[in-house]
Amino acid sequence: MERKGRKFVSPIVPLALTWLSIIEFSDKESKRTKLRAQAIRLSNAGYSINQISEICMTTAQTVSKWIGEWEKHQFDSLIDQPRPGRMPLIPEERHGEVIDIVKKKPKQLKSAITEIEEVFGEKISVKTLKRIIKKNCVGAGDGNLSKASAMRMSSGKRKKRSKF
Repeated sequence: MERKGRKFVSPIVPLALTWLSIIEFSDKESKRTKLRAQAIRLSNAGYSINQISEICMTTAQTVSKWIGEWEKHQFDSLIDQPRPGRMPLIPEERHGEVIDIVKKKPKQLKSAITEIEEVFGEKISVKTLKRIIKKNCVGAGDGNLSKASAMRMSSGKRKKRSKF
């Protein structure tokens, strides 16, 4: 493809192109990181910023920024920078402990919250607890089951009724 336009990435060595492809199709990378890798590969292939912006469904200004950052920082420019935000009340590493507390009495979330306050020293809301359960609880095989029901079933306290 012939390069027409003003801004393209400098020619990229084949090994770097291979790594960009690996990043683009990786399951481990974020969606934005994959999109940036794709844009860089397309720019190297001769696509214009406008064409890349259509393919990536973003603005030409954003693609131009990605190319400029690639020229300065190469692969480091693909990774998202840390974003500001509140630190979680309960770190993700300890969510398993929270789930264990809830599994004892899945219908009584408020009593679980008081136990969590004693164990972690942090006061959390019912919404926060539900968010932790939703994020970490696995096993609601049926779309109609609530997460609490799934925990009861996995703990063996109650079995699903048959529809017959």
